Amino acid sequence: MFFGKRLKGQTRLRGAMIAVDGVKTAAAILNCLPPKQANEMVNALQVQDLPLAEKIQAQLFVFDDFVYVDDHSMQVLIAKIPRATLSLALRGIKGACLQKFLANISANAAAMLKEELDFSSGKAQAKALPEIEKARKGVIDLARQLEAEEQIILTYDGFYI
Repeated sequence: MFFGKRLKGQTRLRGAMIAVDGVKTAAAILNCLPPKQANEMVNALQVQDLPLAEKIQAQLFVFDDFVYVDDHSMQVLIAKIPRATLSLALRGIKGACLQKFLANISANAAAMLKEELDFSSGKAQAKALPEIEKARKGVIDLARQLEAEEQIILTYDGFYI
């Protein structure tokens, strides 16, 4: 219970009490550790407080972090994502993250995906945010699974994300 009490509480800084977002802080610390050690710590926390462990784990790798994944790993990942899931997960994604996905598929597939995304931005194809978040979580979960199976690497400049 130590983790739960400390992560949900407040801390004293130079005599004043300030609120602390312990989940984000814990995720930031775990992101600095080697993946094996971070996984061991999350697994230990799951035994004590599963909901808290899941909240922290959700902050360890977010969808925008795909920008930092190497191209080969992106290609392996994209090949395993069902097309409908990828299209749904990329709704609302802009800039470098979207470009990372588009750059790692064929030109024809990229053109079709862009067309799908442009079409889906219309009201006729509107999807609820929970559906989009579920698709993104599915992509992240697949990436974690492929990393655990050593098929891809979720690193950037020597740092794990």
